[in-house]
Amino acid sequence: MRGIHMGVDAGNLLLAALTLLLSTTFTFWFTRQQTNMAIDQAVTAQESANTAQRQLALSEQAHREQAEPYVVVDIRPADLVSSIFILVIENIGPTVARNVRITFDPPLERCAESHPNMFKIRDSLPMQQGIPAMPPGRRIEWFFDSTQTRLQSDLPTAYEATVEAEGPFGRVEPLTYRVDLAMYRSIETLSVKTTHDGVKVLDKLSNSVEKIASALGSQRTKEDR
Repeated sequence: MRGIHMGVDAGNLLLAALTLLLSTTFTFWFTRQQTNMAIDQAVTAQESANTAQRQLALSEQAHREQAEPYVVVDIRPADLVSSIFILVIENIGPTVARNVRITFDPPLERCAESHPNMFKIRDSLPMQQGIPAMPPGRRIEWFFDSTQTRLQSDLPTAYEATVEAEGPFGRVEPLTYRVDLAMYRSIETLSVKTTHDGVKVLDKLSNSVEKIASALGSQRTKEDR
């Protein structure tokens, strides 16, 4: 009987050991699964946070850019006067541009500046000290050169213009433009007609009418004779 009792105890002990082993294994597996799930959730949460942060940064950048001044620089044929190039500086942005500084590479040079007494545009206050403020829509125009004289000269036709300014959020990212006058070679440009042009046309019509009236008067005088 004692042998049978010992056999039963050994069986129970073995069963208990197997149960403990299975329980421990399951607990370890379950804990590991929970840990992996927690890690995955943490990674997903971090990725979501990073995405939200990037979206917020992009949104703030877009809002900032929409509220920043935008100063453009160009050298182009004038609309109101034919056969001349003008230097144009304009703020096409929605806010005031402050401390506007413009640099050209190479430095600006005009054909007319070959004369010793001619003022050099690069020595002007806006070029040397900058423009204190340019409200939205503010446009500055300077005579630059005669188109034909410039295009037939040995002076540079291409420039790199860099614009630096400050807006409502501080310093604006510098903008660089390539200005190339060579594109206007062999191209005819149309000038905008103004009141001055209309006056000249009326003067011509008036002169023509006077000539016709004079001719008719002379003809009648001859017929009366």
